[in-house]
Amino acid sequence: MLHFSRRVCAMLLASGAFLFIVATTAAAGMWVSPQQGDYDTTYTVRASGFAPGESVDTWINKPYQWRVGQGAFVADANGAIEFEFRPDVTWGVGGFFASAQGLRSGREYTASFSIGGGGAPLAPCACRAVWLGDPGGTAVNYNAQGYGSSESVIVYMTDPSAQIQRLPNAQADPWGNLAFPIYLSPDSLYGPYLFTARGLTTGRESFNTLTFWGGIQNHRSSNPISFATPEFKLDGADFTPQENVSIQLLYPDNTTKILTTIKADDDGTIHYAMFVVPGAPFGMYTLSGVGATSGKRAHASFRWDGVVTPNP
Repeated sequence: MLHFSRRVCAMLLASGAFLFIVATTAAAGMWVSPQQGDYDTTYTVRASGFAPGESVDTWINKPYQWRVGQGAFVADANGAIEFEFRPDVTWGVGGFFASAQGLRSGREYTASFSIGGGGAPLAPCACRAVWLGDPGGTAVNYNAQGYGSSESVIVYMTDPSAQIQRLPNAQADPWGNLAFPIYLSPDSLYGPYLFTARGLTTGRESFNTLTFWGGIQNHRSSNPISFATPEFKLDGADFTPQENVSIQLLYPDNTTKILTTIKADDDGTIHYAMFVVPGAPFGMYTLSGVGATSGKRAHASFRWDGVVTPNP
């Protein structure tokens, strides 16, 4: 208990001042600083509200995907902990959470932060630029799909000696397909090789495992076949040979765009194909050809919902 002389109390009251005596403790909760950064950023995490001296488990979580433990810490006399971490380039980008749970008290706290895409590791890496040996050796293609349009992809290899190496970045095509060659020279280590490819934006991860005994004898993949680039096709007949044919596309919102003009073949037929661009709105499309001389019309309708389905 604190004691004040009558004279001090009288002076405070006379001046109209009020004295508040507050017992202060660290506010319970968790904070990540900075709240946004890149792969070259060191994040600092502070959490308090735990029982003094208790062990606290910590981890980083990407929602609905995975979590990476950051170790156990002992809360100080004020029930607080502090630790630092630097993101791994394979984590991808987006929103994340840091979490901590007291193992004795059961108290758990969480704080959000984000990782952007501007850090140094997003540039071409200063790692080995040669794929495991001479391209004249045994080769196999890595194929996967489901990545973002033109997304940068980090590639790692685990060799038969369990050593992990980062390989040069790969890049998905505009439709999210990923393909790159893997070379093994005749003097490569014998045993299994594991290749992992994680998209930096979507977090999409695929893998490819093969065994090598002087030649690739087994080849397994999470999704070995890339989808062909989707396209709309139009075939028509009975046009005037070599006449100009206007190619038009009717969109799902009923707007029409003239795409190009082609010439009919000598037998009066036309053949035209167009790629479906990434991000094209889902719905019904009609591709048409109109002859400038004959007035002949040909058309083909399609439904686009990630897959092109011709209408009968």
